[in-house]
Amino acid sequence: QRPNLGNASFARELYIHALTYLIQVLPPDLTIEEQLGVRSILPQGVVEPLRLEVCNRESVQFGATYASRIDQPPSLLHRTLASTIVQLFILLRFVLPYIYTILKAAYQYERTHKISEKVLSQIIDIVDVIGKCGLSLTGAIYSMADGRVGQTLTDTASWFMEGVAGGIHDGVGECIVIWEHKKANDRR
Repeated sequence: QRPNLGNASFARELYIHALTYLIQVLPPDLTIEEQLGVRSILPQGVVEPLRLEVCNRESVQFGATYASRIDQPPSLLHRTLASTIVQLFILLRFVLPYIYTILKAAYQYERTHKISEKVLSQIIDIVDVIGKCGLSLTGAIYSMADGRVGQTLTDTASWFMEGVAGGIHDGVGECIVIWEHKKANDRR
């Protein structure tokens, strides 16, 4: 406490209250950019990132390994995938009219030349060959080193799928929140 400032805790309390009042009188129709700007200047502990809660029913569905990892922070894969989905969603909102026009022209071209039938028959043949080779390769890998290689691959695949599923879940959830917010602003 310095003599020229008076009571430091009282000054701090007044400062915090003043900031609170300023935030309370912000206009209710802030754009997403304005909201992000306000949130970006607030300290890290004040504003929590958008989180979608997982119900207990879903955690039981994924099994015990998923339930034990809920308390841990999301992996780099999880966070990267979630932010990528949000960025792609924003990009898609701008590009969607052009994609619609291109798809309409492609559909008309397909109807006249029947390309999909030819491509589909070739894809079915390729998938059949890959499936037969994949089964024999998988059996050989899982039998290596008394199954330890297979167990390691299974654990790695499990971690990867949990990261992908969690990232997709969070990314799509944030996109839905943005979409609903945009709809609400458009109605005003």
